[in-house]
Amino acid sequence: MTTNLMPSPAVETFDTAILARTIYPTRKSLPPGIAEEILQWDFSPEDKRRMGELSVKANEGELSAQEEEEIDSYIRVGHIVNLMQAKARLAIKQGARD
Repeated sequence: MTTNLMPSPAVETFDTAILARTIYPTRKSLPPGIAEEILQWDFSPEDKRRMGELSVKANEGELSAQEEEEIDSYIRVGHIVNLMQAKARLAIKQGARD
């Protein structure tokens, strides 16, 4: 999953930090079917369009307070999905070695 929005330390919140420790990628592996499904997770076309709009506005310094919250939410969700996909990739790699 790729977006124009990159996580920043300012957006790294307690919830994403706690989740990262909870699903730590090297912990017990996921079943292959679940891992493959997680690798398919992605933002919808509408969300990708909205992230693009917000990214343009952010680059121009024109985000409202509500839009800043929205962009932060997209970043946090993207970070969570990336963590889950890292765990899924590791599970698949570990399964290939077994």
